[in-house]
Amino acid sequence: MPFEPRFSHAADAFDRYRPDYPSALYDRIFAQIPESHRLRAMDLGAGTGSVSDHLAARFREVIAVEPDAAMAAKIAERLPSVSIRRVTAEECAQPPGSVDLITIANALHWMDAPRVLANARLWLRPDALLAVFDRPLPKAGASIDAITLSELRGPWKSHRDPRLKRDLIWQDQVRAAPGLAVIEEASFSNIIPMTAADYAGFWRSTSYGSAYARTLPDPEAYWKDLEARFVAVAGHAAIPVDFSPTLILSRKNA
Repeated sequence: MPFEPRFSHAADAFDRYRPDYPSALYDRIFAQIPESHRLRAMDLGAGTGSVSDHLAARFREVIAVEPDAAMAAKIAERLPSVSIRRVTAEECAQPPGSVDLITIANALHWMDAPRVLANARLWLRPDALLAVFDRPLPKAGASIDAITLSELRGPWKSHRDPRLKRDLIWQDQVRAAPGLAVIEEASFSNIIPMTAADYAGFWRSTSYGSAYARTLPDPEAYWKDLEARFVAVAGHAAIPVDFSPTLILSRKNA
């Protein structure tokens, strides 16, 4: 399937409102990689660079693979030392056996998973690491969730790409990848207190929420209304939002 940018119009919201993954998840990944093996890392589907940022602090070279021009521009602003490849993970080229760590965060469902996982196996050095992690749609309590569910089943539904349903099978795809042996699976608690404005901003950062809003004569009024609906339920107290991810670590078979 040819690449079609779905976040270009939401790159600012994506960069501002998407929370990072918990530090414990990164600690678990880096604990598996000795200092002597931290030469090159690749971040596939890098978005605006939050994961690449962590890699850049620990590896001599980091390659962020992100085909969306607006998202890649955010990486360039944030991480001038990171090499950016504006290409899909399927079409990216990299010498075999040249990478110590590959990360795919909240992105495998957008990709041709068998093809990308085969690329990862080819690019990794023997015994090097693949880290795939993802999180389901956030949960914020029954009353708040009822509001977002009504949008998901209503105006956002026709704008949701069918590939988003793959977020239910990504773990099976990683487990089944030839030449990669799963060494660990773990889930991490990540409850983020968010204001109503920030939680509305998260949904604004989604491909489907932003696409729907662009069909309206006044998108800003729509997001303000969603924020007001959250406030009507939660008041002005912080909303505890569950962004808890799951991590699968695999090693390339020697």
